Order: sequence, then C-alpha cells, then structure tokens
Amino acid sequence: MAVPWLRPLIGFALGLLLALGLIRLAPRLGWVDHPDQARKTHARPTARTGGLVVWAALAAAQILGWLPWHLHVADWVAIHGMALMGALDDRMNLRPRYKAVAGFSVAVLLAGHAALALSHTVAHVIFFDLPLPASLPVLFPLLFIWFWGIPQAYNLVDGINGLSMGLGLMVLALLHAQIGAAPGLLTGALAAVFLLNFPRAQHFLGDCGALLLGTFFAVVAIRQMAPWDADLPVWLLAYPIADVSLVVAIRRRKRQPFSTADRSHLHHWMMDHTGQRAWLATPILLSLAALPMLRATDLPGAHLVSLGGLLLLAALAFKAFLDRVLPAQDDEVAARVRLAVPPMVQAESPEHSGAHRTL
Repeated sequence: MAVPWLRPLIGFALGLLLALGLIRLAPRLGWVDHPDQARKTHARPTARTGGLVVWAALAAAQILGWLPWHLHVADWVAIHGMALMGALDDRMNLRPRYKAVAGFSVAVLLAGHAALALSHTVAHVIFFDLPLPASLPVLFPLLFIWFWGIPQAYNLVDGINGLSMGLGLMVLALLHAQIGAAPGLLTGALAAVFLLNFPRAQHFLGDCGALLLGTFFAVVAIRQMAPWDADLPVWLLAYPIADVSLVVAIRRRKRQPFSTADRSHLHHWMMDHTGQRAWLATPILLSLAALPMLRATDLPGAHLVSLGGLLLLAALAFKAFLDRVLPAQDDEVAARVRLAVPPMVQAESPEHSGAHRTL
C-alpha cells in the first residue's frame, strides 16, 4: 500500500535541493531579476528560477506516471509550451507580441480540443444554472477566453512574496478534496519553492512557473470539473479572475494600454494598506482567495461562505478600483485649475528669484 505522504515528501526534498542549486547558479546563467525601484522594489538581485523547479517536478511526475489523472497530448503540449515561453521570457525578456502570439495559439489549441471532448461527453453544460448546448460554436468562444485569460491572470498574481505559490498550493489542496487525488510530486516541490520565497525571497517563481501553473490549473479544472459542474473552475480561480478584472478596469478607465506595467493589482493595493509588509499582505489575500474555493468542498455551509467570500473579494476589488481611479481624477481637476489661473497665483504669491530654472 502506497504511503500517501511519500510522493509529496520526495517532491519537497528534491525540489529544495534543486532550488538551492539553481539559486547558486542563477548569476552565472543570467537568470536573475534586478530591482528597478519602480515596480520591482525588492532589495537585491534575486534568482528567477523557482519556476524551473516546478516545471521539473511536473515533468518528472508525468514521466513516472505519478499523476492522478490522464491529460491529453494537446494539454501537455500547451502546458510545456507555456512553461518554455515563460522560461525564455525570464532569461531573455521576450517582446510582448511574441508572448501574445504564443498565448493566443495555446488558447486556440486547448479550447478546440476541450470543446470537442465536451461535445462527445455531455449534451448540455450547466453554467451558473444556464444550460448551454455542448456544441463547438457555443463552447469554443467561452473556452478560448478561459484558456487565454487564466494563465495570464495567474501570471499577474505573481507580484509579492508567497502569493502565487500559496495560491497554487491551495488549488492543489482543493483539487485533492474535490477529485480525491493531487499530483504529490508537484505539491511537494511547490511547497519547497514557497519556503524559499516567503516571507523573505531567495528566488522568484518567474513567468515560467506562473504560466505553467496557470495553464495547468486551467486545463485540470476544465477536464476534471466542467463536465459535471462547470461553475467550479470559476470558484476555484476566483482570485486571479477578480485581480485581472480590476487591472483591465483601471487601465481602461485611465485609457492606458492593457500591456502597460503598473501598480493596479490587488496585491499592490493591499501592500499600500499594510505598510509594504508582504508577510502580512500575503496571508490576508490568500485567506480572501480561499473563501470562494470552499464551493469545491463538502463542508457544512460551504456554499454560503463561498458566496460571501466572492462578494467580499468583489467589494475589495471595487474599493481598490476607486482608490486607484479617483485620485487620478482629482489630479486632473487640480491641473486644470492651475492652468486656468496662473496669473492670479503669481500675483498673490510671488516666487523668489531663481525658483525656476531653464526647462
């Protein structure tokens, strides 16, 4: 009889050894994230190799046949393809157009394959009490949005220590609770990567790990949950969905390109309200993310608590939206006032000689 904790323990030990080795090699390999005092405010150059450890653990579990469910070849092509693109981006800083094309291609591949599989499995898909015919024209657009959006959303969550890794561990735990099994080798390795990232980061997950986990969770959620409860994937990944919705709303309101890097995320807002203490912000955000996930459990009152958690998460995102947008409106009004009344200001408050320099 297999010992249930043996594979996670093996994954943790091997993941820890591999992670420590890669951290030492990262400066020579050029796999280092340098602070820029704008968005990357970490104190020192940090290895961006955590995702390589997670990728190696998932590949090992696949090769050894230690995964508790069967994924199709198309799924693995997409998962490893996104991991490879993320690894190249971590090392070479790919142009956004290349990443956009790769993400689009993967989404088309997964959406087409999943839509065909569902159409051969069920006649209708019940999505939030709405029966949808399991036909390609109906399912493909919805699945395309899912498979394109979730990996990107999960990647955007990776902004402060421990958040994306802790979220990944919770998703794996809920998959175990819902399906009755989880990839132990991956869980152990992810726990080791988390240990070396939170509260003080010795390495980062990087795009490799974030895109890998986002794609993997998007695939498993659809494969294992959608045929009999299409709502569950949304509840399971409610936090990344709320975060990316917030970012899109803020950038649209400010008329900024969606590819612009800024501080519009929930974790940035929470950091601002916790004195830039990630050790406090991360547990708070993970607790909020866990509440909607309870929909996938059989705990008493889980549906009511998950609904309350989803509403709380939406309220928090709305508050963050107001805090990010309203100050910009106030600054715009103030700028218009200054432009309208410069003579009055100069007349009442003359400046000392030398206050202005050549523009």
